Amino acid sequence: MSVIVKNTEDLEDLDESELEELYTWVDKIPLSRPKRNIARDFSDGVMIAELVKHFLPHIVSLHNYTPANSVKVKVVNWRQLNRKVFLKLNFQLTEDLIRELCLCKQGLVERFLMHLRAKIEKASWEMHKQSGERNEVAQHQSKTALKMANPKNVKYKHSDKPEADQNISMSNVSFQTHERNDYTRDVSPPRQKLPPAPLQKGNNKMKPLDDMVPRAVYEEKEQECLAKEETIQILQAKVRRLEHLLHLKDVRLEELQVRLETTRPTGKNKR
Repeated sequence: MSVIVKNTEDLEDLDESELEELYTWVDKIPLSRPKRNIARDFSDGVMIAELVKHFLPHIVSLHNYTPANSVKVKVVNWRQLNRKVFLKLNFQLTEDLIRELCLCKQGLVERFLMHLRAKIEKASWEMHKQSGERNEVAQHQSKTALKMANPKNVKYKHSDKPEADQNISMSNVSFQTHERNDYTRDVSPPRQKLPPAPLQKGNNKMKPLDDMVPRAVYEEKEQECLAKEETIQILQAKVRRLEHLLHLKDVRLEELQVRLETTRPTGKNKR
């Protein structure tokens, strides 16, 4: 059941240290627009959607939110967030609170962002917990399948009879053993050498090469790519911010230059 945030009193007040920590957290997130006035920047809900998308990309579609200056369009964006995003995070906002956020009420967006941050961290923790449980179940199923495919009481004997050929076929299909018998080297067709799979703790049998190793490698590479992509986005955001600061500096220099020209004595008063 969703938790309804009724009014501003439901959002906790923040002290100076908490505000500084919140601003630092927001600055680390790559957003589409430079942050100038936090109440006005987040008033249309677009950067709220981008913020949630950064941590939980599967629950937000950014094309549903339009940058706006009119209160009417801002309210539409917030209602969309309320229905499609906040509900999945187990909370919702009232119409009065949405309107106050759209009207840039002083100090309100910081309190809301702190509330949203707690909800995002909780959802991320639950998602990682469920992922870990699924991996444990998959590993357990893999171990069970391995034991069924390779019972301990099966013994392979050296023989030139047809039964030996059957044993060789079963060995090639199901698994590899550490020690190959002589008939395997003599009778089996040459096979391509494969890199050794990691040993399972507490078990001297090798895991199948097509079991959990490729998934683990894939997930590791995927995490590396995500981390690098996040670093790139952060650096791009910093570059945009520096470019904006340079632009403001140029504008200020031009203003000072014009003021200097207007205040410079012309020499007409000299006799």
